[in-house]
Amino acid sequence: MMQKRSFDAGFTLMETLVALTVLAVGSVTLLTGVERHAAGTRGLSDRIVARWVAENALAATALDIAIAPRWSQALDVDWAVSHDARALPGSGLHAVTVRVADAAEGADATLVTLTGYFALEKEMP
Repeated sequence: MMQKRSFDAGFTLMETLVALTVLAVGSVTLLTGVERHAAGTRGLSDRIVARWVAENALAATALDIAIAPRWSQALDVDWAVSHDARALPGSGLHAVTVRVADAAEGADATLVTLTGYFALEKEMP
C-alpha cells in the first residue's frame, strides 16, 4: 500500500541554500578573525624579541663592552640596532637611546626604542 507524502516533510532547496549561505558567511568571518589574531601574535612576538635585543645593547653599553654582531640576531631574524648617545649638560649623565628594527624591513621600521641614562666619565661611542 502506498503512503501519501506530506509536502511539509524535510527542507526545501531554498531553505537549504539559505542555511548554506549563512554558514559560509559565518565561516569567512571566523577565518578573518583567526588571521587577524595570528598576525597580532606574530607582531607581539617580534616586539618582545626586539626588546630583548635592545635591552642587551643597553646592558653592553652600561658594561662598556662592544656589541658582538651575533647579539643582533635572535629567533632567526637579523635585527638592525642603532645607538644615539648624548650628554645631558650639568647632570654628569649620558642618555643612550637604542632603536631596534627588523633588518629586512629597514631601519625606518623601528619596533622598540629604549633609553638608558648612565653616569660615565668618558665619552660614549
